[in-house]
Amino acid sequence: MARPRFSDDLPVFLLLLRAVKFLLKSNALSLSDDIAMQAHTLVWFRRNLRIRDNAALSAAVKRGLPVAGVWVAQGSSEIPNPRQDWFHYQAAAALHGSLAARGVALYAVNRVEELPALATRLNVQTVIADEAYTSSEIGQDNRIWRILDEQGVAFERVNDRAIFAKADIMGSHGAPYTDFPHYKEAWLVLFRQRFGGQDVGGGRAEIFQTTSVEMPSFPAWNGQQDMVSAQRGGEDEAGKQWQHFEENIGFYPIMKDFPARKGTSRLSAYLSAGCISPRVLATEASGQGADAWLDNLIQRDFYQQLAYHRARIEPESAAESAPFSDDLTERWRQGETGFPLIDAAMRSLKSSGWLHPALRSLTAEFLCGVLHQPSEHGIVWFATQQTDFDPALNEGNWQTAARNAHRRSIDIIQTARRLDPDGTFVRRHIPELAHLPVNLVHTPWLASSEIDAHGYPPPVVAP
Repeated sequence: MARPRFSDDLPVFLLLLRAVKFLLKSNALSLSDDIAMQAHTLVWFRRNLRIRDNAALSAAVKRGLPVAGVWVAQGSSEIPNPRQDWFHYQAAAALHGSLAARGVALYAVNRVEELPALATRLNVQTVIADEAYTSSEIGQDNRIWRILDEQGVAFERVNDRAIFAKADIMGSHGAPYTDFPHYKEAWLVLFRQRFGGQDVGGGRAEIFQTTSVEMPSFPAWNGQQDMVSAQRGGEDEAGKQWQHFEENIGFYPIMKDFPARKGTSRLSAYLSAGCISPRVLATEASGQGADAWLDNLIQRDFYQQLAYHRARIEPESAAESAPFSDDLTERWRQGETGFPLIDAAMRSLKSSGWLHPALRSLTAEFLCGVLHQPSEHGIVWFATQQTDFDPALNEGNWQTAARNAHRRSIDIIQTARRLDPDGTFVRRHIPELAHLPVNLVHTPWLASSEIDAHGYPPPVVAP
């Protein structure tokens, strides 16, 4: 019998090849379907845009399922703040890269209403987010929770913004503290009990259970294109800022009240976005005996719990009534009140998005106590300007400023000379007055007619 030629077997070979390709394709599709249907735990990153000491991430890892993340570009605040949007975008982009390096996908969506669809697509069993404190965000959480619940998805929230959670420190009869000294005393007791000045484990690397799904790319910035910010968002940037401040933290009590000097931490924007953990900062500061700076973190917790419980810091006496003046308020916003340090502060805020803590208090007390204008207009203006805007802190700081303005009179001139003794800060932000000597830079209206103020206005009210 003659041996068959290769050409005679060709049709059979082709049929076998097609069969093998079909089987391979079927198996690939089956594998792809398995990946798509793999159950996940989804971390909703909000104001905790970091990996180190992230309670939401840790809770997700403990569930034992593959972890994915989501960031919503449009937050819950109804007040537009393009500068903060840009900072948070930078922080989320940096987080995207850090998670991708660890095999964890971070999805970016435009609106929170897109989150349930993503949960369905990834077969999410549980969504974990940082705890909300303000009414608007709690309302948003309740709406999303109802949708997720209908889909059979659990919605869990953990404390990631404050050192102590919303109800960890309560006063008598379960009521929240509304005075800071008593809250601070209780806070310090609990801090020593829970942390004891020890590391909170922020340096420990999480081991993620990941899938082989393709990593989504991070979207390009589609907001305002001419944003200028003194700081760049991101966990690494926050770490650098903390290290820089930590080197000089011992000088903080001496330098903290001089706006012209770099004596504060400048960490507020990173704390607001959650690029750095307040728990880590508290334990590290406590270990160095930096009690004066630690007060800032305690006050931050204080305002967060006030916001959650919708409690207020009541003024000790009634405010002096005065009709609302749009002109006075607008001149305050634009830095044209005729009081140099107030105007320098407001111009600094508008140009950079950041304002020295001492000047935040002073400008707020000036609006409420000297111009006798409602604090609500100041609250909204700060919310639109601050890179480090946090609704709970903004509301709480203004409540405190209004209370102080109602209980004491403000000597603007003496305060200005104390905070900016040589006029450096004023000259930096009000070039019209840069030529004035020290004895006139805070009181230009006292200059003789021979000295030109280059159009700088007279005081809107009697000094």
